[in-house]
Amino acid sequence: MISIKMEKVLDSLTSNYMPFTLLSRERITEVVNVVRFIEMREGEIFQITGGRGKDYLYVIEGSLNVITHGDVRHVKGPEETRKAPIILQSMPATSTIVARSNTIICHADRSMLDDLISWDEMIHMMEDTNEGLAEQMEQVRNSLVFRRMPLELVEMAFARMKTVQLKKGESAVKQGEEGNSYYIITRGSADVMQTGVYDSKPKKIAELKAGDAFGCDALISGATRSETVVMREDSTLSVLNKKDFEELVSNPLIKTANQKVVKSMLETGYVPIDVRYPEEFDEGHIPGAKLIPLFELRNRISELDRKQKYVVYCHGGSRAAVAALVLTQNQYDVVSLLGGLRDWEYDVATV
Repeated sequence: MISIKMEKVLDSLTSNYMPFTLLSRERITEVVNVVRFIEMREGEIFQITGGRGKDYLYVIEGSLNVITHGDVRHVKGPEETRKAPIILQSMPATSTIVARSNTIICHADRSMLDDLISWDEMIHMMEDTNEGLAEQMEQVRNSLVFRRMPLELVEMAFARMKTVQLKKGESAVKQGEEGNSYYIITRGSADVMQTGVYDSKPKKIAELKAGDAFGCDALISGATRSETVVMREDSTLSVLNKKDFEELVSNPLIKTANQKVVKSMLETGYVPIDVRYPEEFDEGHIPGAKLIPLFELRNRISELDRKQKYVVYCHGGSRAAVAALVLTQNQYDVVSLLGGLRDWEYDVATV
């Protein structure tokens, strides 16, 4: 639980600073997982080592100096970072922060923030065509399988799921059975029961609630079910069968390429499409790139030529993967840049 003061600081961040101002209410509740707030007294010095990508630094209160590789940037106040944050160098580079007054700063993990934005924009696009599916996806936001599944496959996985109604006391899976499906509880709850080698009867080992998932271990390992899942009340489950699970987890639906291959593609006529926010584009983009933010892609898809070949990219690759799926489904020849601009070692242009 965060303090009342930090709640106010978090509210200021999500109300006034890009890209937090564009996040949905659901994603805003998760912002605390991708940022950290640091309070500094006047004259205090703090060192920050960047992450894999170039992390963001925001000034919430006060003023400071940022020193990186001997270069000094003076930040007079919060307004200087509301539209464009300070970009920290990626690891192992270290930036030194010197507070010129009592200051509160926010350090945002850019890769995690990029994933948050990608999920939010995918949900936003789905709401226009299938609101019910979007609501289901919100319920399993933290499901390990879906967090690890390539983002472009999540929507397809949900589209293939079947809805099953179970009564209180019914079992969804039984210990010892062969695994043939993956389950998500969309309404209701369940007990997880297990009978050990020396047990005379099953023991309750866990409880599951709406949004929880089960069944993937047996599908991945090929072993039999290790637990029995019994409904605590009348419940609704979404079920993905083994065939679809294996297909979606193992077979990519989009074409990807690393930066060296993409560099060659661009030299042979591929057109780059940047699906990030305009503020990110201004910060730096692949020369010649066309800016179409992901949330605008469906409405602006007519601007593209099906005879042309494209490379889509974002910061870390997740938004580009969603964009590549959308374009592929609409018969465009498109490749997604692995690692995004975060790992791009070639020239970039700025506005």
